[in-house]
Amino acid sequence: MKKIFLSILAIAAVISLSSCEKHKMHFDVTELPDDIAEFQLHYMEAINNVAANNFDSTFVNGQLYSNAGGSGILYPYNGIPSGGAGGRFFAAKVGSNHFQLYRGADIAYDMNVTLKKGKQNVIIYDLTQEPIIIDNPAPYWADRQITGSNWNTDQVFQVQFVNLLFSRPGTPYAGTLQYQYKRAGNILDPITGEVIGPEPEEWYNMGEPVAFGETTGFQILEMHKQTFNSSGSQRFDYRILTETGEELMKWNGSKYVKYTDYWTAYIGRVYTHFFRGNLDTSPVCNVSQWANM
Repeated sequence: MKKIFLSILAIAAVISLSSCEKHKMHFDVTELPDDIAEFQLHYMEAINNVAANNFDSTFVNGQLYSNAGGSGILYPYNGIPSGGAGGRFFAAKVGSNHFQLYRGADIAYDMNVTLKKGKQNVIIYDLTQEPIIIDNPAPYWADRQITGSNWNTDQVFQVQFVNLLFSRPGTPYAGTLQYQYKRAGNILDPITGEVIGPEPEEWYNMGEPVAFGETTGFQILEMHKQTFNSSGSQRFDYRILTETGEELMKWNGSKYVKYTDYWTAYIGRVYTHFFRGNLDTSPVCNVSQWANM
């Protein structure tokens, strides 16, 4: 009986292997040539986030790139292609490209945009101006050497800060901004998961100070897991210092308050923090987070 059972297992294994060979997975993809521009498109004008300000369709060189039925509507303080966190990019030619963005049947943005070889983020901040373009270094972990571990996983993530702050509509903030962070929660024992103590109340600079339209570039930050035997996450608090070294004071709709914010980061993820809006009036300034991966 034992021999029969083993024979049945052997036959099942052969059938399983044959099935794997007969059902190969194929993906419908088109390989891009080397000399090509790839981009993600963002809308960061200091404007109210209402339906009337959405871009319903996006055309590049006369070709429809995105709409409600495709890669998504372009909303204020967001980006396309939707699902950019999956590493999605549009492709276009290197050099001048004609961007036309529509609100309903009306063209709201009509601009020639120069793209270069490789990946980049195109940021519309004023409908009368050429966009700001920053490099996108995907794949983000290609050169990462794992040196630290936290319960058998790396313990880092990446984030960049982009300064798109206006003092008031039409007037970019004239100074520089220093983005800072501190970790929230507890420090846990890496073996037992028991609480060693609270995170220190210490602020750290994230990159160098940046002026309007500039980015810190992606910074690798270390986190401490808050749950034992998990994929790993931690809350990070953020604040901004002005060029005078003082904490940034922002209008909140009724009075001036110190700018503070927090986001939960996850191990291995990559984020862009777009700081947009108006410092001294509404719509007020805040960070819009774009998860690159």
